[in-house]
Amino acid sequence: MKALKKLLTLLLALSIFTGLTFGAAKSSKKNSSDVRIVTLGPAATEIVFAIGAQDQLVARTDLCDYPPEAANYPSVGGFSGNTISLEAIIAYEPTLVYLFAGMHDFLVQPLQDMGITVYISDAVSIEAVKNEVLDIGKLTSHEKEAQKVVKQMNTTLARVEKTYTKQLKKQAAPKVYWEIWNAPMMSVGKNSFMNDIIKYAGGINIFESEEAAYPMVSEEAVLLADPDFIFYSGDGMGGGQPSDIFKPAKGVYFMGDDDRFVRSTPRCVDAVEKLAKILWQY
Repeated sequence: MKALKKLLTLLLALSIFTGLTFGAAKSSKKNSSDVRIVTLGPAATEIVFAIGAQDQLVARTDLCDYPPEAANYPSVGGFSGNTISLEAIIAYEPTLVYLFAGMHDFLVQPLQDMGITVYISDAVSIEAVKNEVLDIGKLTSHEKEAQKVVKQMNTTLARVEKTYTKQLKKQAAPKVYWEIWNAPMMSVGKNSFMNDIIKYAGGINIFESEEAAYPMVSEEAVLLADPDFIFYSGDGMGGGQPSDIFKPAKGVYFMGDDDRFVRSTPRCVDAVEKLAKILWQY
Protein backbone atom coordinates (compact mmCIF):
# COMPACT_ATOMS: atom_id res chain seq x y z
CA MET A 1 0.00 0.00 0.00
CA LYS A 2 2.87 2.38 0.85
CA ALA A 3 4.53 1.73 -2.51
CA LEU A 4 1.23 2.36 -4.31
CA LYS A 5 0.79 5.72 -2.56
CA LYS A 6 4.34 6.70 -3.52
CA LEU A 7 3.73 5.67 -7.13
CA LEU A 8 0.56 7.78 -7.26
CA THR A 9 2.49 10.75 -5.86
CA LEU A 10 5.12 10.33 -8.57
CA LEU A 11 2.45 10.12 -11.27
CA LEU A 12 0.97 13.37 -9.99
CA ALA A 13 4.38 15.02 -10.23
CA LEU A 14 4.63 13.82 -13.81
CA SER A 15 1.27 15.46 -14.62
CA ILE A 16 -0.24 12.26 -16.00
CA PHE A 17 -3.82 13.28 -15.31
CA THR A 18 -4.91 15.40 -18.24
CA GLY A 19 -8.26 16.06 -19.82
CA LEU A 20 -9.01 19.63 -20.86
CA THR A 21 -7.63 21.77 -23.64
CA PHE A 22 -4.26 23.19 -22.64
CA GLY A 23 -3.90 26.92 -22.33
CA ALA A 24 -7.62 27.48 -22.05
CA ALA A 25 -8.60 30.71 -20.34
CA LYS A 26 -11.74 32.72 -19.87
CA SER A 27 -10.39 36.27 -19.88
CA SER A 28 -11.69 39.62 -18.77
CA LYS A 29 -9.83 42.91 -19.21
CA LYS A 30 -8.30 44.20 -15.99
CA ASN A 31 -5.47 46.50 -15.06
CA SER A 32 -2.35 44.61 -13.95
CA SER A 33 -2.69 46.13 -10.47
CA ASP A 34 -6.13 44.52 -10.18
CA VAL A 35 -4.91 41.00 -10.98
CA ARG A 36 -4.92 38.61 -8.02
CA ILE A 37 -3.53 35.16 -8.81
CA VAL A 38 -4.02 31.85 -7.04
CA THR A 39 -1.76 29.10 -8.40
CA LEU A 40 -2.74 25.47 -7.86
CA GLY A 41 0.56 23.75 -8.64
CA PRO A 42 4.35 24.15 -8.49
CA ALA A 43 4.76 24.77 -12.23
CA ALA A 44 2.18 27.56 -12.19
CA THR A 45 3.83 29.30 -9.25
CA GLU A 46 7.25 29.02 -10.84
CA ILE A 47 6.05 30.55 -14.12
CA VAL A 48 4.42 33.45 -12.29
CA PHE A 49 7.76 34.17 -10.59
CA ALA A 50 9.74 33.64 -13.81
CA ILE A 51 7.91 36.48 -15.56
CA GLY A 52 8.08 38.77 -12.53
CA ALA A 53 4.37 38.64 -11.70
CA GLN A 54 4.81 37.50 -8.10
CA ASP A 55 3.44 40.80 -6.79
CA GLN A 56 0.08 39.67 -8.19
CA LEU A 57 0.26 36.27 -6.48
CA VAL A 58 -1.99 35.97 -3.43
CA ALA A 59 -1.90 32.22 -2.69
CA ARG A 60 -0.32 28.95 -3.85
CA THR A 61 -0.26 25.27 -2.77
CA ASP A 62 1.77 23.36 -0.19
CA LEU A 63 3.91 21.82 -2.95
CA CYS A 64 4.96 25.15 -4.47
CA ASP A 65 8.57 25.18 -3.29
CA TYR A 66 10.40 26.99 -6.10
CA PRO A 67 11.63 29.61 -6.00
CA PRO A 68 12.16 29.53 -2.21
CA GLU A 69 10.34 32.88 -1.94
CA ALA A 70 7.10 31.05 -2.78
CA ALA A 71 7.03 29.86 0.82
CA ASN A 72 6.24 33.44 1.88
CA TYR A 73 2.76 33.21 0.33
CA PRO A 74 -0.24 31.56 2.03
CA SER A 75 -1.35 28.12 0.85
CA VAL A 76 -4.80 26.94 -0.23
CA GLY A 77 -3.90 23.27 0.34
CA GLY A 78 -2.20 20.46 -1.56
CA PHE A 79 -1.93 19.87 -5.30
CA SER A 80 -4.49 17.08 -5.71
CA GLY A 81 -8.17 17.83 -6.06
CA ASN A 82 -9.19 16.25 -2.75
CA THR A 83 -6.93 18.61 -0.78
CA ILE A 84 -8.18 21.86 -2.33
CA SER A 85 -11.62 23.40 -1.87
CA LEU A 86 -13.40 26.11 -3.80
CA GLU A 87 -13.98 27.95 -0.53
CA ALA A 88 -10.25 28.06 0.27
CA ILE A 89 -9.51 29.55 -3.15
CA ILE A 90 -12.18 32.25 -3.24
CA ALA A 91 -11.22 33.35 0.28
CA TYR A 92 -8.25 35.09 -1.37
CA GLU A 93 -10.53 36.95 -3.81
CA PRO A 94 -8.62 35.92 -6.95
CA THR A 95 -9.25 37.38 -10.38
CA LEU A 96 -7.13 34.62 -12.00
CA VAL A 97 -6.87 30.98 -10.93
CA TYR A 98 -4.05 29.08 -12.63
CA LEU A 99 -4.85 25.38 -12.43
CA PHE A 100 -4.19 22.04 -14.14
CA ALA A 101 -6.22 19.96 -16.59
CA GLY A 102 -7.60 16.73 -15.21
CA MET A 103 -6.52 17.47 -11.65
CA HIS A 104 -8.72 20.53 -11.07
CA ASP A 105 -11.56 20.07 -13.57
CA PHE A 106 -14.18 20.26 -10.83
CA LEU A 107 -13.17 23.85 -10.05
CA VAL A 108 -13.36 25.28 -13.57
CA GLN A 109 -17.10 25.87 -13.99
CA PRO A 110 -17.78 27.18 -10.46
CA LEU A 111 -14.90 29.65 -10.74
CA GLN A 112 -16.00 30.83 -14.18
CA ASP A 113 -19.58 31.19 -12.95
CA MET A 114 -18.22 33.65 -10.39
CA GLY A 115 -16.57 35.68 -13.15
CA ILE A 116 -13.05 34.55 -12.22
CA THR A 117 -10.58 34.03 -15.06
CA VAL A 118 -9.37 30.42 -15.18
CA TYR A 119 -6.17 29.37 -16.95
CA ILE A 120 -5.98 25.61 -17.54
CA SER A 121 -2.46 24.26 -17.90
CA ASP A 122 -1.79 21.06 -19.82
CA ALA A 123 1.78 21.57 -21.04
CA VAL A 124 3.18 18.20 -22.11
CA SER A 125 5.94 19.56 -24.36
CA ILE A 126 8.63 22.23 -24.21
CA GLU A 127 6.89 24.19 -26.96
CA ALA A 128 3.70 24.15 -24.89
CA VAL A 129 5.64 25.52 -21.90
CA LYS A 130 6.81 28.45 -24.04
CA ASN A 131 3.25 29.16 -25.15
CA GLU A 132 2.02 28.97 -21.57
CA VAL A 133 4.64 31.46 -20.40
CA LEU A 134 3.49 33.87 -23.12
CA ASP A 135 -0.18 33.32 -22.22
CA ILE A 136 0.43 34.10 -18.55
CA GLY A 137 2.45 37.12 -19.60
CA LYS A 138 -0.59 38.47 -21.44
CA LEU A 139 -3.01 37.71 -18.61
CA THR A 140 -0.80 39.54 -16.10
CA SER A 141 0.41 42.38 -18.36
CA HIS A 142 3.96 41.01 -18.29
CA GLU A 143 4.29 40.37 -22.01
CA LYS A 144 7.83 41.71 -22.35
CA GLU A 145 9.10 39.74 -19.38
CA ALA A 146 7.46 36.57 -20.73
CA GLN A 147 9.01 37.09 -24.15
CA LYS A 148 12.41 37.49 -22.50
CA VAL A 149 11.97 34.19 -20.64
CA VAL A 150 11.06 32.37 -23.86
CA LYS A 151 14.03 33.94 -25.63
CA GLN A 152 16.33 32.65 -22.90
CA MET A 153 14.80 29.18 -23.25
CA ASN A 154 15.39 29.23 -27.00
CA THR A 155 19.00 30.34 -26.49
CA THR A 156 19.70 27.38 -24.21
CA LEU A 157 18.05 24.91 -26.58
CA ALA A 158 19.98 26.29 -29.55
CA ARG A 159 23.25 25.98 -27.63
CA VAL A 160 22.53 22.34 -26.79
CA GLU A 161 21.53 21.50 -30.37
CA LYS A 162 24.65 23.12 -31.78
CA THR A 163 26.84 21.07 -29.45
CA TYR A 164 25.32 17.66 -30.08
CA THR A 165 24.96 18.27 -33.82
CA LYS A 166 28.74 18.47 -33.98
CA GLN A 167 28.98 15.24 -32.00
CA LEU A 168 26.59 13.47 -34.38
CA LYS A 169 29.34 13.57 -37.00
CA LYS A 170 31.41 11.30 -34.76
CA GLN A 171 28.82 9.05 -33.12
CA ALA A 172 25.23 7.87 -33.41
CA ALA A 173 22.54 9.43 -31.23
CA PRO A 174 22.53 7.62 -27.86
CA LYS A 175 19.60 5.39 -26.96
CA VAL A 176 17.91 6.11 -23.62
CA TYR A 177 15.78 4.02 -21.29
CA TRP A 178 14.10 6.16 -18.63
CA GLU A 179 12.52 4.19 -15.81
CA ILE A 180 10.07 6.09 -13.62
CA TRP A 181 9.10 3.03 -11.58
CA ASN A 182 10.43 -0.50 -11.24
CA ALA A 183 7.51 -2.58 -9.94
CA PRO A 184 5.71 -2.56 -12.26
CA MET A 185 8.31 -1.32 -14.72
CA MET A 186 7.15 2.00 -16.21
CA SER A 187 8.93 4.19 -18.72
CA VAL A 188 8.20 7.31 -20.79
CA GLY A 189 6.33 7.23 -24.09
CA LYS A 190 5.77 9.59 -26.99
CA ASN A 191 3.28 11.85 -25.24
CA SER A 192 5.30 12.48 -22.09
CA PHE A 193 7.14 15.62 -21.07
CA MET A 194 10.34 13.66 -20.45
CA ASN A 195 10.28 12.23 -23.96
CA ASP A 196 10.47 15.81 -25.22
CA ILE A 197 13.43 16.51 -22.94
CA ILE A 198 15.25 13.43 -24.27
CA LYS A 199 14.64 14.54 -27.87
CA TYR A 200 15.85 18.09 -27.28
CA ALA A 201 18.97 16.67 -25.62
CA GLY A 202 19.74 14.72 -28.78
CA GLY A 203 18.88 11.29 -27.41
CA ILE A 204 16.56 8.55 -28.66
CA ASN A 205 13.91 7.30 -26.25
CA ILE A 206 13.68 3.53 -26.76
CA PHE A 207 9.93 3.67 -26.00
CA GLU A 208 9.07 6.73 -28.07
CA SER A 209 6.77 4.61 -30.24
CA GLU A 210 4.50 3.97 -27.24
CA GLU A 211 1.40 6.18 -27.40
CA ALA A 212 0.86 6.13 -23.63
CA ALA A 213 2.68 8.89 -21.79
CA TYR A 214 3.99 6.48 -19.15
CA PRO A 215 3.65 2.90 -20.45
CA MET A 216 4.32 -0.30 -18.55
CA VAL A 217 7.27 -2.11 -20.16
CA SER A 218 9.10 -5.42 -19.81
CA GLU A 219 12.67 -6.45 -19.13
CA GLU A 220 12.69 -8.23 -22.46
CA ALA A 221 11.73 -5.06 -24.36
CA VAL A 222 14.49 -3.07 -22.65
CA LEU A 223 17.11 -5.75 -23.34
CA LEU A 224 16.03 -5.96 -26.97
CA ALA A 225 16.33 -2.17 -27.40
CA ASP A 226 19.84 -2.27 -25.88
CA PRO A 227 19.96 1.30 -24.49
CA ASP A 228 23.26 3.15 -24.12
CA PHE A 229 22.06 4.93 -20.98
CA ILE A 230 19.56 4.18 -18.24
CA PHE A 231 18.05 6.97 -16.15
CA TYR A 232 15.67 6.38 -13.29
CA SER A 233 13.59 8.60 -11.04
CA GLY A 234 11.58 6.26 -8.84
CA ASP A 235 14.14 5.44 -6.16
CA GLY A 236 13.70 8.70 -4.29
CA MET A 237 9.97 7.92 -4.06
CA GLY A 238 10.50 4.30 -2.95
CA GLY A 239 10.26 2.82 -6.44
CA GLY A 240 13.67 1.16 -6.31
CA GLN A 241 16.52 0.92 -8.78
CA PRO A 242 16.41 -0.61 -12.26
CA SER A 243 17.04 -4.35 -12.52
CA ASP A 244 20.66 -5.52 -12.35
CA ILE A 245 19.99 -7.47 -15.52
CA PHE A 246 20.46 -4.25 -17.51
CA LYS A 247 24.07 -3.43 -18.41
CA PRO A 248 23.98 -0.19 -20.44
CA ALA A 249 27.25 0.59 -22.17
CA LYS A 250 27.47 4.12 -20.80
CA GLY A 251 25.99 3.93 -17.33
CA VAL A 252 22.98 4.17 -15.02
CA TYR A 253 22.03 7.56 -13.58
CA PHE A 254 19.60 8.53 -10.80
CA MET A 255 17.67 11.70 -11.67
CA GLY A 256 14.80 11.57 -9.19
CA ASP A 257 16.12 14.42 -7.08
CA ASP A 258 15.95 16.95 -9.93
CA ASP A 259 12.48 18.45 -10.36
CA ARG A 260 13.50 20.24 -13.56
CA PHE A 261 12.79 16.98 -15.41
CA VAL A 262 9.17 16.73 -14.28
CA ARG A 263 7.95 20.32 -13.93
CA SER A 264 6.67 22.05 -17.05
CA THR A 265 8.47 25.34 -16.39
CA PRO A 266 11.20 27.41 -18.08
CA ARG A 267 13.80 25.45 -16.08
CA CYS A 268 13.03 22.40 -18.22
CA VAL A 269 15.64 23.65 -20.70
CA ASP A 270 18.24 23.39 -17.94
CA ALA A 271 17.19 19.75 -17.61
CA VAL A 272 17.72 19.37 -21.35
CA GLU A 273 21.23 20.78 -21.05
CA LYS A 274 22.05 18.61 -18.02
CA LEU A 275 20.90 15.50 -19.88
CA ALA A 276 22.76 16.47 -23.06
CA LYS A 277 26.01 16.86 -21.11
CA ILE A 278 25.63 13.29 -19.86
CA LEU A 279 24.58 11.84 -23.23
CA TRP A 280 27.29 13.58 -25.21
CA GLN A 281 29.97 13.79 -22.52
CA TYR A 282 30.74 17.48 -22.84
